[in-house]
Amino acid sequence: MKKWIALMLVLLLAACGEEDSSAGAGEMPQEVEVEFNTEETADPGEEVLLSATVTQGTEAVEDADEVVFEVWQSGDRENSEMLEASHTQDGVYEQSWTVEEEGLYYVQAHTTARRMHVMPKMELTAGDPNPESIVPDDSDDSDAMEKMGH
Repeated sequence: MKKWIALMLVLLLAACGEEDSSAGAGEMPQEVEVEFNTEETADPGEEVLLSATVTQGTEAVEDADEVVFEVWQSGDRENSEMLEASHTQDGVYEQSWTVEEEGLYYVQAHTTARRMHVMPKMELTAGDPNPESIVPDDSDDSDAMEKMGH
């Protein structure tokens, strides 16, 4: 019985693969790209406009499924904030966020558009943090995906 189930699964997957490969007629869609518009410095207590432009080739992506800014202080990703962005115009997605205290922050734009997912990351420096307090970001991005509920 297990062999029949395995065989049916293989045939089903093979059929799906054939359908997908013929749909694009050999053309690969252009990659979705995300470019931050946010300033790289801020003052503690300042409201910052987190902003990113989403494009595919030369076209502004007006219909992204999701753009969520994940923000965390250096060394503290487990306490990151997830901020859902709103589309404004010309492929620009934005959300306001207030820098609570001095330090180095990481901002990652989790972007899902046109069946692609990209997650660029930037650094934002608030005030004049002590260099010894900065922890390089070596966190696993898959943890963030779980936090988003994907």
